[in-house]
Amino acid sequence: MKLAFEVKNIVFDLGGVLIDWRPCEYLLESFPEEVAKVLEKEIFKHEDWKLMDRGVLPENKLWEKKKRELSGFREYVERLEREVPELLRPIEENVKLLPALKRTFKLYALSNYGRIYFEMVRERYDFFELFDGMVISSHVGYLKPEKEIYLELIRRYKIVPEESLFIDDTPENVKTAREIGFRAVRLEKPSKLKEILVRELKIEL
Repeated sequence: MKLAFEVKNIVFDLGGVLIDWRPCEYLLESFPEEVAKVLEKEIFKHEDWKLMDRGVLPENKLWEKKKRELSGFREYVERLEREVPELLRPIEENVKLLPALKRTFKLYALSNYGRIYFEMVRERYDFFELFDGMVISSHVGYLKPEKEIYLELIRRYKIVPEESLFIDDTPENVKTAREIGFRAVRLEKPSKLKEILVRELKIEL
């Protein structure tokens, strides 16, 4: 009797898996250390960023709020506002794997992303056309690792979690996926994606 489920679907996180997203590294490389610490705490690690990802606080309103609150750092905040969109670039070595995977598996995206930034990258990069479906936090009002966003993916696309490989760079997101029944793996380094896919799916790429 065959006990193991055959994997039919691959569910990708975007940031840190298919799209480069290392804002804290960027801050340390681009700003004085004391400024980088403030911007990291008050922007990227602030609850407001989660509100943006949830679709409650639009990107333009977030930046207006930060320029008011961090008036002493306004020039740095304005620079950050201009440059963040340019940080959102595909991880080319990983995106190149998608066409081959598409021949065998259904591909999905499940990601925390602000509405404006998501629409920007979707219009800019054609690899999004390879997905059979996407659930984005700002479109549904839920964030990973909240179970509701995973259940929305399952409901919307009739996905069987046990037939799905879920790949994310955040431990909490992987933990919730496993609790729901996904075969879930944490991607600790973007360069390890091919290795994980070959190992978990028993395929050549």
